[in-house]
Amino acid sequence: MINFVCLILTILRIIKYLISDTKRYSIILSTIFYYKPKSIIEIGVYRGVRAKEMIQAAQIFNKNIEYFGFDLFEMINKKIQRKELSKIPYSKKDIKNNLSKYAKVRLFKGYTSKTLDKLKNKKVDLIFIDGGHRLDTIKNDWYKSIKFQKKNTIIIFDDYYLDNKKIIRNFGCNLVVNKIDEKKYSKKLFFFTDRFVHLKQRLNIKMVLLKKLNND
Repeated sequence: MINFVCLILTILRIIKYLISDTKRYSIILSTIFYYKPKSIIEIGVYRGVRAKEMIQAAQIFNKNIEYFGFDLFEMINKKIQRKELSKIPYSKKDIKNNLSKYAKVRLFKGYTSKTLDKLKNKKVDLIFIDGGHRLDTIKNDWYKSIKFQKKNTIIIFDDYYLDNKKIIRNFGCNLVVNKIDEKKYSKKLFFFTDRFVHLKQRLNIKMVLLKKLNND
């Protein structure tokens, strides 16, 4: 049964993003609308806005959604922010209190090199990778997330950078995504490009969608 409240909220959010400077976020919601995931992992929760939107988009078709979020939360400081080209998130407690109104939520605080190992024996439908932006961090997030994948799991990477070769050597998902085996995953670079300046770096950003193929 369709949840029309969540449907209307999701349509309005997609429209909002399409007329904003962050058009690529509309892709996450339209992807969820199309694939109808029941379980979601988000690496990089930030302030929980994307989490709430993803949960409610998934609830259009499925009432009981599982959400697993990973972030440093209040562990982030200015030094880490500069190192990871990241933003300062809200506290784990505040985000948990908010998101728990909408779904079954588990949040993990700390470096994903350790926290991703805490979620064991779990296969999910959708993984959104948007945590720390250093290349080594994204490599870790990708390889650690493989164990959560099953046939037809959808993976969305944010932060595929265009035109800035200096940045790509150390940041963004480009070098990780480009090395992923196309015999095991389909890849799609989404149309929208968002442009902005963050920590004095001029960035042109796209998202990438991967789908695990049924050939294992």
